[in-house]
Amino acid sequence: MHWLLFELAAPLASFGGTAPGQVRDTELLPSRSAVLGLLAAAQGVERDDVAAQHALGEGLYIAARVNPGASLARDYHTAQAPGQAALKGRPCRTRRDELSVPKDDLNTVLSDRYYYSDYAATIGVACGSAERLDALGRALRRPRFTLYLGRKSCPPAWPIVPQLLQADTWALALSGYEERVGTSLSRFDGFGVAGWLRSRKDSYFHRVDEGINPGELTGARQLVVRRDRPLDTARRLFGEGRHWRIGPEQEARS
Repeated sequence: MHWLLFELAAPLASFGGTAPGQVRDTELLPSRSAVLGLLAAAQGVERDDVAAQHALGEGLYIAARVNPGASLARDYHTAQAPGQAALKGRPCRTRRDELSVPKDDLNTVLSDRYYYSDYAATIGVACGSAERLDALGRALRRPRFTLYLGRKSCPPAWPIVPQLLQADTWALALSGYEERVGTSLSRFDGFGVAGWLRSRKDSYFHRVDEGINPGELTGARQLVVRRDRPLDTARRLFGEGRHWRIGPEQEARS
């Protein structure tokens, strides 16, 4: 199996979980849809281009190893929005269109938005074609659209420099990746990235798409069903996907 591995680190990251009412939660482990969205942005694939989005994800497997040192943060968020009556019969293609109503028709919307601060993860994309992964790697080095970790307020802390390698399992892919980049991460220790290579292996959290072999990883192992498989990116519809979740038994908010 061919792998493309790279680091994602940022002062803030937020990978959406369930979002009932006024609570916009985040999960520690990035979803499949979040990683595919990052790859789509790098290649310049528009969200409304559903066929191209489907083609991008076809045959790709996603894995991630997350540093548990990130801290959960809550943002008390306020925003203005018109009521449904004020929007009736008015197209709203932009935020400016949405707010171009009389001030008396604007309401204040309150929400709690959650983030992880000092976030760092190693992402793996597996595929049977090295050429395809090489093209994705070139796009990540020179992305067409701005990349971010879940929300637009969460850009990466530094440029993404992916590595292409071969391995039979996710664990072996990580080992090969560490051999290549382990000596070059000390300047990023503020985000805990270099610390991964010195910390206890059983402290990591992993998510590995079903269909690829996780390999020898320490920690409790669970097959999880999550609605993170993009069906229609234009309408933001998602189907169920299955992945392995591996790590300490007490896995908060993920």
